[in-house]
Amino acid sequence: MLALSATDVLRLLTPAETVALVESAARAAVGSADWVVPQRQHVKWAQGTLLMMPAIGAGAMAVKLVSVVPGNAARKLPVTNGLLVLADAGTGLALAIMDAAAVTAMRTGAVGALGLKYLTPAGASSVGIVGAGVQGAWQAISACAVRPIRTVFAVRRSAAAFERFRATLAALAPGVTVVACESASELLARTDVIVTATTSAAPVLPDEPQRLSGKHFIAVGSYERHMCELPDAVFRLAGRLVLDSEFARHEVGEAVRPVAQGILGAADLFTIGELVSGARTIEVAGTTAYKSAGMALYDLCVAKALYEAARRRSVGQEITL
Repeated sequence: MLALSATDVLRLLTPAETVALVESAARAAVGSADWVVPQRQHVKWAQGTLLMMPAIGAGAMAVKLVSVVPGNAARKLPVTNGLLVLADAGTGLALAIMDAAAVTAMRTGAVGALGLKYLTPAGASSVGIVGAGVQGAWQAISACAVRPIRTVFAVRRSAAAFERFRATLAALAPGVTVVACESASELLARTDVIVTATTSAAPVLPDEPQRLSGKHFIAVGSYERHMCELPDAVFRLAGRLVLDSEFARHEVGEAVRPVAQGILGAADLFTIGELVSGARTIEVAGTTAYKSAGMALYDLCVAKALYEAARRRSVGQEITL
């Protein structure tokens, strides 16, 4: 069995390759019976949430266990940690274990970028990030794979965190200028593409239609029904919400809240796979909104590609349990 560290995972696939993988997975998820993807399970405890995400298909099966502990930020520890196990679907034998936080970072970055590819103008040259942590950095890095991004704006809430964000982009997205904004309002004034990558339960943008109109919103941070990073005005302006999977319809606040409040109808929510497959179209000249909640099928496809690349390039460590 192969063990892949975070360093191994992050050097095996380029952002463009990872976006292509999740795009194929999104297309495959539309009306296909070839995949077994149960709804992910949330287990709460006092300090955080354990997420369990299994999927089977394409000759492989994977299960990802991820813990989200917000209090780790104050401890200077990663908020998201976990392990992914990849196995052969024919025999059930384990093929690899890999750092799930690294897989999640690059995969979620790619799923966010898939939203940018289908819900923003082709010439978009800047992106704004609310939440300049690991996930915020990977959202910016992955955005560069689908749009000609020259400037990344980010809300600076902590000088140290912002400098880590800047250093990560300097290493993985060289040539991109990183600019600090002191508030979400400033960010909205400087770019039309905004990605929210926080664990906030409340909206992180002002609920002011005049500031939000005509802009494009990618929300990736919330992962439970009581959490919602986007204000109500975004949903009113967009009129529709694109989801990264059908599961998100019932899992996250961005999908649950506007329907419960009558801002959107159930038919106004649909998946990115429907855009990828051509079953739907969306006008990107106006306000658009996209919510990525994560889906085990994305993890399976990325993990399988990581394993195959590691075998080809002799990356990782052989272990016996």
